[in-house]
Amino acid sequence: MKKVRRPAVDDHERYFKRALKEPAFRKALAEPDEDPFLEAAYRLIALREELGLTQSRLAKKIGISQQALARLESPNYKGHSLRSLHKIARACGKKLSIGFA
Repeated sequence: MKKVRRPAVDDHERYFKRALKEPAFRKALAEPDEDPFLEAAYRLIALREELGLTQSRLAKKIGISQQALARLESPNYKGHSLRSLHKIARACGKKLSIGFA
């Protein structure tokens, strides 16, 4: 049986790396957003990048698929649960912090 070779970096990560070169994107990523779901997605991406992990590696560490992690990082996704965010924080050696402003 012939092995199927997977690309080293998925499309989302290539897009994100290109987008980080744009000053407006970096500024938007650094500033808090009024949309808590968008903010969660941006913070997940920033955390993963800070740790130097690919989506695949972080997903494996958490125990979910790469596709599930990509969905959590999607700016259009609105299904983040405290349980999943807490699980990610714990796997990354961080604490989940929630606040009201």
